[in-house]
Amino acid sequence: MRNFKKLKNLNFLFVCLVSLSGMFLCGCDSNPDSGETEDPAVIQDSQNSQDAEIPEETAFDPDQYPTSKPPEETLIPDSTDIEPDATSLDQFIYEIRADGTAIILDFTGSDTELVITSQIGGYPVTEIGQYAFEATWNVTSITLPDTIQIINEQAFADCEMLSDINIPESVTSIGRGAFSNCISLTELTIPASVTETDEEMLTNCLALQDLSILNPALSCDNWGLAEIEFESGTPCVIHAPADSEILNWAEENNFPTETIN
Repeated sequence: MRNFKKLKNLNFLFVCLVSLSGMFLCGCDSNPDSGETEDPAVIQDSQNSQDAEIPEETAFDPDQYPTSKPPEETLIPDSTDIEPDATSLDQFIYEIRADGTAIILDFTGSDTELVITSQIGGYPVTEIGQYAFEATWNVTSITLPDTIQIINEQAFADCEMLSDINIPESVTSIGRGAFSNCISLTELTIPASVTETDEEMLTNCLALQDLSILNPALSCDNWGLAEIEFESGTPCVIHAPADSEILNWAEENNFPTETIN
């Protein structure tokens, strides 16, 4: 009987030891924060990452990472670098554009005889802006350079004292009302290079006596010529090449003509 009790006690002790061993092993394999057992593959990957070779650090080069971009250089033309005989630029407002050309925007001076420069600091002057000389009543003469390509809308409108102006052979386009109300203008030549004109270009040019149009394909239907009450009492003489559209128009509207050979 006594031996039986000893055996029973030994069995109980053995069970307890087994239970404690199991609890100890579970505690070692579990995550104390989440209560979950870590995947052996994850443990292996983590170990491999730690064992990987760490690359050597390169020295920091401040030139590769500038803190700010230096400002681009702005080109300002020399306002004294113009044609020797040209009117001083301090009497004009002008602009040098991104395409490397210059435009005359306004006349603010007091000279009466103007010579427009062909270049400003090496940039060619190619355009007369909208209303650039409008109502400059005291200007009597304007000489345009052979770099001008465009004369914009009403560029010389209402220049009441203007009696002499040239249109260079470089001009291709003349805008609406460009010479309207130039009541002192007596003659004008529109070169063959001009392929585009707009309405009212010569409206109310009362003193016009001679108009030469060298492009035979150019039409003057809407220039305002037919509505002019000429001071002389007779329409201006229109000069143009044979078979020009302008000659046909002139005959239909009782304008005297002269053929240019």
